[in-house]
Amino acid sequence: MKVIMLAAGVGKRMSAVTNIIPKCLIKIGEKTLLERHLETISLLGINDIVFVVGHLKEKIKETVENNNNSFNVKYIENEQYTKGSILSLWYARDELNDDVLIMDADVLYHDKLLTKLAESSNKSCFLLDENCEDTGEEMMLFVKGDKVIGISKVSSYDCDFKGEGVGFLKLAANDCHKLKTILEEFEQTGKINNEYEDSLHELLSHCTIGFERVEDLPWIEIDFQEDIERARREILPRLEQCN
Repeated sequence: MKVIMLAAGVGKRMSAVTNIIPKCLIKIGEKTLLERHLETISLLGINDIVFVVGHLKEKIKETVENNNNSFNVKYIENEQYTKGSILSLWYARDELNDDVLIMDADVLYHDKLLTKLAESSNKSCFLLDENCEDTGEEMMLFVKGDKVIGISKVSSYDCDFKGEGVGFLKLAANDCHKLKTILEEFEQTGKINNEYEDSLHELLSHCTIGFERVEDLPWIEIDFQEDIERARREILPRLEQCN
């Protein structure tokens, strides 16, 4: 299994911070988000990491090299990183050739969450948080039975329940090939300003993707300035308490 880490975005909704550093280099406590990712991935015993980079890419590369615990690291540059995040996955499409963990780089989370995902009996699997407030900003997962049937911020689907997606996906090799085809179709039809989750929603009609519940394990996605404050004030103490 390898990790594809999506770290190309500009983070324009918090430009006061991201004009200087990419979101994954925001410090929460003593460590950056990226340093925390590397520690957790190392704990899982995963050796191969593909970073999709764009905005301030040299700063990311420098941090990775300074914290490289003998990973096999590859960088793929998203030359159109100011457009939709789907292009980051499209640029990395040739890496969809084995079991992968696709991860947003701007998430602070308990390491047990990634373990839960990687070790799930579901060959392809999302992490889902039912204890969320749906404000229209969250990427929601819609579940029927034991599988995810929809992914959207704005649409709703007939389902048994829904929850926020953490921003991580485990994808089996067979399903990776299907996603690669979908990404190529999106690019060919000019859907380059879409979010990458749109391609995952399309994928749901071609394969079965299950889910694991977050339950009470703490996590937060960093999208706004106030998320940084909440991460430091609320989430970090809970991470330290859980450990």
